[in-house]
Amino acid sequence: MSATFEYPAWPDAPPVTVDPVRESKRLEDLRSLKLLDTQPEYRFDRITQLASEFFQVPIAYVAFLDSDRQWFKSRVGLCHTETSRDLSFCQYTIHRDEPFIIPDTHLHPVGRNHPLVVGEPYVRFYAGVPLAGPGGHKIGTFCLVDTVPRKFSDEDVTSLLAFAALVEREINLGEIIEIQTELLDTRQQLIEAQQKLDREFSDAGKYVRRMLPPPLSGEEVVDWQFHPSAHLGGDGLGYRRINDDQLAFYVLDVTGHGLGSALLAVTALELLRNPLAQIDLSRPAEVIDRLNRTFQMKDHAGKFFSAWYGVYSRSARTITYANAGHPPALLLTRSKTAPHLSKTAPGTSVLGILPEIQAPETTLAFSPSSELYLFTDGLYELLDPQGGRGSYDEFLAYLEKQIHAGKPAWDAILNWLDLARDRRMIDDDVTLLRFATKA
Repeated sequence: MSATFEYPAWPDAPPVTVDPVRESKRLEDLRSLKLLDTQPEYRFDRITQLASEFFQVPIAYVAFLDSDRQWFKSRVGLCHTETSRDLSFCQYTIHRDEPFIIPDTHLHPVGRNHPLVVGEPYVRFYAGVPLAGPGGHKIGTFCLVDTVPRKFSDEDVTSLLAFAALVEREINLGEIIEIQTELLDTRQQLIEAQQKLDREFSDAGKYVRRMLPPPLSGEEVVDWQFHPSAHLGGDGLGYRRINDDQLAFYVLDVTGHGLGSALLAVTALELLRNPLAQIDLSRPAEVIDRLNRTFQMKDHAGKFFSAWYGVYSRSARTITYANAGHPPALLLTRSKTAPHLSKTAPGTSVLGILPEIQAPETTLAFSPSSELYLFTDGLYELLDPQGGRGSYDEFLAYLEKQIHAGKPAWDAILNWLDLARDRRMIDDDVTLLRFATKA
């Protein structure tokens, strides 16, 4: 049941309808972050400053919507640290699932008689994105403001969503960052904080794992294994139903391990999961291009990554994919005589290094008896006693031998992984994904 208990405080403004139960949970989510009334932080300020420069607007801010106020965690071009909530544009934004864009406030019912439109600072343009807290509730906004009307293209919206995603990442991983910055005035404090940090990293590792989708069974089958080398790794995987005919699935591998690699992996996965992200998920080459443009290494602490992204079509019985620096997938087909394992085409350059890359799309016929296997290079680059590394070809030769002996390919892959882990030959994250269909 909803109740209208809050109205904007200017003439003829559309009313705001608030569900009391959801509002209570939203405020609980906000306050659990312990960010209200805290000091400015560079991790937020750098994003608002970059957004102001990128969009060429005088005002950019991160706002949290408390029960009766709008409080600015980070701001460019604003003097006040907070305003009354019922005077905010953002009270409308947090009730949406998509950006709220007002190209000209004089022509919009929300802005037409607003005190900050008819008076200083004479707002003429507003663009806001709702920000979700750890519980999924809309706790605040990331916003741009200008004193002149302006057009806002689809490309501008995409860029705005990318900036908002960075803010959301900082909000939802704030506890880990806070713990990192605490390291300790005394030896005893250091020991205690390290123990707490270990617990937080373990929790963060669980959070990353919870982002991974459950195995899929039905007309399409997606099975996977995820084994970070430490609490936090740089691998990621997922799948997403595009429509009744198409299913996308993907694997990525960020260079290095630890928090930085995990943050980039989580953010890239979130972009692929985000319903607000304006990407044609049915076009692998377009998805790869978007990942490359969004996550340049110069903006992500020198981190780059590989990605394999494919789309299965039920009606066509095909998989169309693009590969950016990832190990070639293995395709298992079955004939009347014996199963056959083949290596797909190698990938192009990894993502994040060059501003533009060409990742061509390849289409494979995929019969009901076929299976496709994706994996990160940690699976086969095994340590040996002489300090060398295993190779893809050695791994492929092992699988072919096992298959010819009658062992199912997926079981052989898992057996390889178990043996390598038991012998401590793996020092990298390992992610596996199996895709198949039911006849």
